[in-house]
Amino acid sequence: MLNRHFYCTVIFMNPWDAQPEETILTREEQEQFLSLIKKLGWKRTGKEVFEAFFSIFPFALCEIAVLREINGVPHVLLWYRDDEHYTGWHLPGGYILRGEETEETIRRVLMNETGLQLQKAEFARYYNSYPANAPVPNHQVALLFLCSADGEPRQGTFFPVDALPPDILSHHKEYLEKISGNPEGNA
Repeated sequence: MLNRHFYCTVIFMNPWDAQPEETILTREEQEQFLSLIKKLGWKRTGKEVFEAFFSIFPFALCEIAVLREINGVPHVLLWYRDDEHYTGWHLPGGYILRGEETEETIRRVLMNETGLQLQKAEFARYYNSYPANAPVPNHQVALLFLCSADGEPRQGTFFPVDALPPDILSHHKEYLEKISGNPEGNA
């Protein structure tokens, strides 16, 4: 048991730019690794184990722009996050789980993060982000969806699309600028 925890911690500690290009394991290490990996579940559980793969494989996720017209002005839902990966306002979003359709991901994430019920989702575009070109902890292929949803969010705030908070995550600001057709910085 102690070896497994140590091994996972060693993998987790490798940041993006410290990960070797090729796998270098002794035959014994490879057998141990393959034996342990068969015990990994496909659901996102065990933060350290899940994040150990950040510097190795790209992850696919859905970013959700919940749009709502308020007093005749288009608004987008953002919520504040402050953790080891991000600090600032951001769009709801989450990783696509194995075997999950994108609409299932959107419904799950929207309910978990905001309490909202998805009404409609429309694919807008994709983004290929990694630590060298965006402030992300891992290589992400993000699918951006423009959505409408029923209800009031249990967390988050609707901001006018042309008056985003200054501390919005830069890559989310870029997403919103591109979909609004204004790349100059005034989403």
